[in-house]
Amino acid sequence: MSPHELFIEPWTIGAWMWRGTLAASLAAVPCAVLGVFLYLRRLSLIADALTHVALPGIVAVFLMTGSMEPLPMLLGAAAVGALASYAIENLASRDGVRSDAAIGIVFTALFAVGVILLSTSVQNAHIDTQCVLFGDVLGISDESLLLLGVVAPLVCLCVALGWRWLGLVSFDPGLAVNLGLPVAFVHYALMGGVSVATVASFEAIGAILAIAFIIVPAATAHILADRLHVMVGIAVAHALTSVLVGMYTAVWFDLSASGCIVCVGGALYAAAFLFAPRHGVMTTALRRSARRRVASRISRVA
Repeated sequence: MSPHELFIEPWTIGAWMWRGTLAASLAAVPCAVLGVFLYLRRLSLIADALTHVALPGIVAVFLMTGSMEPLPMLLGAAAVGALASYAIENLASRDGVRSDAAIGIVFTALFAVGVILLSTSVQNAHIDTQCVLFGDVLGISDESLLLLGVVAPLVCLCVALGWRWLGLVSFDPGLAVNLGLPVAFVHYALMGGVSVATVASFEAIGAILAIAFIIVPAATAHILADRLHVMVGIAVAHALTSVLVGMYTAVWFDLSASGCIVCVGGALYAAAFLFAPRHGVMTTALRRSARRRVASRISRVA
């Protein structure tokens, strides 16, 4: 098999391949950027909640407007995401309620409400729950691709404008409060950004892959870097690499695109976990072994 057939041919099959890759990349970048700040604040699990509670937001907007237009759906999902974030934080602040339990209680309750409404009140809405959960990156519509093209740079621009606030609140919320920063506003803005980014990505990648794009690149970046801007860069590179290699693998072997993208992301995390220069399990073990050998030689000489 020639190199052209191996590496180039999968990208020449049709325009749908490039459309799918572009859509997944536009979905991956804002999710990876926001995921770093969630990871630093130990709120990665809340991404799971926000991606699922978008469903009742979408259904509520349809009930109020009778429209399936992308912008109202986006605003409705962001509003429900902010409401869910407030409910989780309020519940977690109560004595005897763990934060992970609060997340599970709120997101399952709201998601169940969305499922009930979807199966009773809006049966003619043509909301594809399979697409909401797993996406259809190779069959994305022009409207959804345009929405991603607007939302992805907008989210990244907002992060750039609020970089100092987000960084300080993520690393040292106590200091941010003492400096008079609007910590609550930053928190809910971050939650709203996650809701908007995930809802805009639903047709392309679905809720499951959106969660992976938020958590896995950030976790990988945390192993490989200590500085915030480097972490964000690594997270974005991880997400884009997952998309490119995952799409290539899916087309070449006729597999699920979303599944391949997640598997590639997991493999990249595993490689970082094992072989990261400073914190990798294998590199740490090798350094310890080398130190023991040096100490043993010194002791024999002495």
